[in-house]
Amino acid sequence: MKRTKYFLIASAMTTLMFSSCNDWLTVPVDGKSTADELFTGSEGYRSALNGIYKGLASDNLYGQELQFGVIDFFSNQYRNDLRQDEMSSNVYIAAGKREFKNVSLQPVLNSIWLEAFKKIAAANDLIANVEKTKDDAFKRGEMERKMIYGEALAIRAFLHFDMLRLFAPAPVNDDGLTYIPYIASFPEIQATHKPVKTVLDLVIADLEKARELVKPYDLSPLGMSANASGRSRFYNNLEYGMEGYGATGDLDEFFFGRGYRFSYWAITGMLARAYQYKGGFDASFYDKAKVLAQEVIDAKCTDAKGDNAHSPFKHEDFGGFAYAEDPEQMANVRMVENLLFGIYRDNDAEQKLSTLESSFPREKRSPGQYNFFAVNVDGQDIFKTVSGVDDSKDDIRCARLLYKPINSYGILLSTKWYVKTRNLDERKRTLNIFPILRTSEMRYIIAESYARSNEFDKAYEILNEMRRNRGLYSSELSPQTTLEGFLKDLVREGQREWISEGQLFYLYKRLNFNVKREDGTYAPLKKEECVVPLPINESR
Repeated sequence: MKRTKYFLIASAMTTLMFSSCNDWLTVPVDGKSTADELFTGSEGYRSALNGIYKGLASDNLYGQELQFGVIDFFSNQYRNDLRQDEMSSNVYIAAGKREFKNVSLQPVLNSIWLEAFKKIAAANDLIANVEKTKDDAFKRGEMERKMIYGEALAIRAFLHFDMLRLFAPAPVNDDGLTYIPYIASFPEIQATHKPVKTVLDLVIADLEKARELVKPYDLSPLGMSANASGRSRFYNNLEYGMEGYGATGDLDEFFFGRGYRFSYWAITGMLARAYQYKGGFDASFYDKAKVLAQEVIDAKCTDAKGDNAHSPFKHEDFGGFAYAEDPEQMANVRMVENLLFGIYRDNDAEQKLSTLESSFPREKRSPGQYNFFAVNVDGQDIFKTVSGVDDSKDDIRCARLLYKPINSYGILLSTKWYVKTRNLDERKRTLNIFPILRTSEMRYIIAESYARSNEFDKAYEILNEMRRNRGLYSSELSPQTTLEGFLKDLVREGQREWISEGQLFYLYKRLNFNVKREDGTYAPLKKEECVVPLPINESR
């Protein structure tokens, strides 16, 4: 893709984005604006933002490949030894071997790049229009304009960051070369590729600005009500005593569903992730990441009078499935109380359930062709501690969040993506949320920062509390006294926490961590294994 193509992407996306603006996620905000009416009032801007968020859930982005698809095959998370009827996709077979130049896999990788920059172009178009529009063009004035502006900036930064994590080396292995561009204008016809550090600085600058722009709403009484709990963030079930409780039918629903949007807290969490990544260049940024992560964990949401207070990210809740053995009976497998940000997609309306069922079926039937995303539990020793203790029976991430399809042998799949056949309401409450950022990551960031400061007792206090919350009451990790020892324990927890959520590959890459290979040896991912090549006609 040559430089001028960024202009073509942007131009095409202008109409594409708005041709599919239906309602605002699950709430009745009708995006009825046509291209001619675009950017003439609140509805146009809202529809534009909605269109970008919806686009993030495409299969080429976070609706599959960057959620539980190729990205998790890159990390050796899935088994690569299945039979033809269990894994029929040449794409995923090649992804499991990290054969980035494979003729089947390469088009998928190219489409990830193309889709991401389409969404970036759309965000830039929205940003350019919001910047020049007066506050009185929006129903809620300055607050709404800033909110839309900030969320668009955050989307731009988020997508660039993931393209950087995918198509460039991590800071720990940075070679000073240029890799990806940072597109910050619309249209863009002179985009140049930049070094890793420059792109990362631009990501952080956009996120810092975005955080301040959305802050007036999210820290207002109504904003705090919309963020006060997982139920509030994702299901619009406001907490008793909070602003708008009992009167949601009279409220402007554009300002709810904050779990699906880049709220102040989601942006703060994303900033913590970015600063931790930057720690590979300068260790002082690990402390900055810790401060931001701690701000998320310590967040308080209160009503206007201060009579009601909620700590939306302080406590983890696994009660919906901790004691249920059948995936059909489980609730809240998305664990919304510890979910900062997720992307919404109506799988029923978009006819995506059959695709999910081919990878996460209840029952294996013969004859049948499947693409099982079978977790490589034994091959990666996921549920054994570094010291060799088997936690599989007690850790709910194994005992509850993995299931074996009927009639299958040795196949373990993520319950997070199990397609319920009886409780359709619960199916929608889970499958329609694609997790992007969890509070567990904030806890890991804080723990790692403590370990890097040689405060190992504090670091392990966090890890062991999290393990107890996940059923491991009598299996505490003994504090290590070296960073290397701690990181081994941290990665093992990450291997369990992020099953089929698209984060493990980035963790290995950021730490230059020793990955277990098929022959039982351990070695970091080589550059050709962890830096995805740019599309072949992409100039830099």
